[in-house]
Amino acid sequence: MTKKITISENAVFTELEASNKEEALKKMSEAFSENGFVNEGYYESILDREKKAPTGIEAYDYGIAIPHTDPKFVNKDSLGIAVLKEPVIFNNMVNAKETIEVKVIFLLGLSESTKHLNILRQIMELIKEQGVLKKMVAMDQNELYYYLQKHLKSE
Repeated sequence: MTKKITISENAVFTELEASNKEEALKKMSEAFSENGFVNEGYYESILDREKKAPTGIEAYDYGIAIPHTDPKFVNKDSLGIAVLKEPVIFNNMVNAKETIEVKVIFLLGLSESTKHLNILRQIMELIKEQGVLKKMVAMDQNELYYYLQKHLKSE
């Protein structure tokens, strides 16, 4: 039996204001921390991993990022999403020397590294069609939360 990934309502942000990726990731990480989903060092570990292995991806409508880190910083499998008021710069997953203006961040907190691929696959499946990200960006917090609950089924 697979366990469902937790999407916490307070880790779903719309119109999130952040001047850079560090600020956006800090706000998202704090929501995970407040729920007890992650432990001390999670945020720093996310930034460290982002330097070594960037997570920016060019998608149809907007740039996205899917940051994640070592499972040792995770207490409970969780996913957060932020639709940013203004895009922030992430380095490209494919070519780290290139940058991408990211409008949507999917932050992962997963307790086993083997779970990353399944969630990444589900996210990519969700956004593969043109217009889906535009639809998600236009949703309010409640709509976005329920949309993710419906489409991201399990670990």
